[in-house]
Amino acid sequence: MRRILTSALTVLVATAVPAAANAQLPQVPQLPASSSSDIQGEINHRIADARAQVEDFSSKAFPQRAPKQKVPAPAPEKKPEPRNDGGVDCANCVAITYDDGPGSETNRLLDKFKAKNAHASFMVLAPNADQHPELLKRMKAEGHTIGNHTKSHRQLNTLSYEQVSQEIDAGNAAISKATGQGTRWVRPPYGATNATVDQATRDKGVSQALWDVDTVDWKDRNSDHVCSAAVQGAHAGSIVLMHDIHPTTVDAADCVIDGLRAKGLEPVSLDRLLRTPVPGKRYYARG
Repeated sequence: MRRILTSALTVLVATAVPAAANAQLPQVPQLPASSSSDIQGEINHRIADARAQVEDFSSKAFPQRAPKQKVPAPAPEKKPEPRNDGGVDCANCVAITYDDGPGSETNRLLDKFKAKNAHASFMVLAPNADQHPELLKRMKAEGHTIGNHTKSHRQLNTLSYEQVSQEIDAGNAAISKATGQGTRWVRPPYGATNATVDQATRDKGVSQALWDVDTVDWKDRNSDHVCSAAVQGAHAGSIVLMHDIHPTTVDAADCVIDGLRAKGLEPVSLDRLLRTPVPGKRYYARG
């Protein structure tokens, strides 16, 4: 019986350990002398004890490799927010425009806009531009738009193509002489335009700056009324018409700027409201 037990244990150990292992195997336990009735229980106990020793020996002689840790996937690259570098970059913009200057009130008006950090557009007549080039220089330096209001303030829709061209050319020349650069804008006096004006402005590479809010400040010489008409009539994208030759209009400037901002609108120049105007096109408002 002991021979049988010893053979069984030897086979168990040999099969549990890989043949490549050169480490010393654990000692096979010797059974004590015992009665036949106890031998079976002793065999079972010894086998279990030997199996435990073999498993302990195998784990020490051939340790398992630790499972590879998963490398966390790299965080997706965050794309930068898109920038709006051209076209409309101010959803709440309103273009404030002044016609017929520059004049004796224009410098005071520029002071108000500078103090409020706001901008406007000045549609100048050629003779006035020639008389006050320093005001056009200041407009340009402070970020305002300078537009062409023609030479003689005639109704362009009553003129020939050649006459319209002469009016535009004279205005452009006066602006270039004062500032060193031309303009992208022409405002037809009285808003009088037609197909002939469309063609002439297209050929000259300038766009027509009209309006959708008329304060009628030339008629209603009341600062409160001018401010109310400008602020109440304006919405995002509007072009507001006023005249910087009237003291009452200049007096209303602070109210207009503050009123628009209180309404969530921002007074800007035409060049800010409309970044890439199409030559010859009539612009009454943005869009």
